[in-house]
Amino acid sequence: MTDFEGAIASVQEILAYRFQHPVLLRQALGAWNLPLSPEAAAARQRLEFLGDAAWDFAVAAAAYQLCPHATAGDLTRYRAAWCSTAGLAHLARQLGFPTPDGPVSPVPSERVIAEMLEATLGAMVEDGGLDAVRAMAHRVIAEQGVAAVPPPVDPKSALQMLAQARYGTLPTYRLVERRGPAHHPIFRVGVRVNGEGTEVRAEAEGASRQAAEQEAARMALQQLLEEAPS
Repeated sequence: MTDFEGAIASVQEILAYRFQHPVLLRQALGAWNLPLSPEAAAARQRLEFLGDAAWDFAVAAAAYQLCPHATAGDLTRYRAAWCSTAGLAHLARQLGFPTPDGPVSPVPSERVIAEMLEATLGAMVEDGGLDAVRAMAHRVIAEQGVAAVPPPVDPKSALQMLAQARYGTLPTYRLVERRGPAHHPIFRVGVRVNGEGTEVRAEAEGASRQAAEQEAARMALQQLLEEAPS
């Protein structure tokens, strides 16, 4: 059995799902350690698109069902964590998802790992329908818990994760003002998040620009979590 054939078998075992049309899984995993043709790359990107949308819905539905007392803000935060690039890469590592270099390791970038998992999820939708991905999301989240994905350690990371998951955009920061003596400056920083008709702004001060950005991000994050996603 070649490494690629072994990966095909391994992925199906990891997902607890047997493909009726293995060609879809082959398409999702690509040519393994060989460059993809333009046609194959385009086909895989389409699967990534489908997998991204399916996983977003599947996670939202699973979190809603498994966390009956969670607020809308909590559910949004859970979905953002599980559906972000970091969350997908973390899940792939937890599952032992293979890569061309063997079991997933810190060597491949998070983006590469996440895209491979998204394409595989898209292949599952094509092969068995959305219910196949919903069942996987429910099983994984029930086993690991909605908070299993490591939460961001700082407000800027949390805000970036939520903005990407909800709007597909990134927060922007700007220095509004710097005042005070050189040995004790005060920085005022503004942050803005735009997406789908929503605009959130916040400003904060700190003894350093980084500290001010973190506080502004915390304020903007609180605003986003308090409002229902459109």
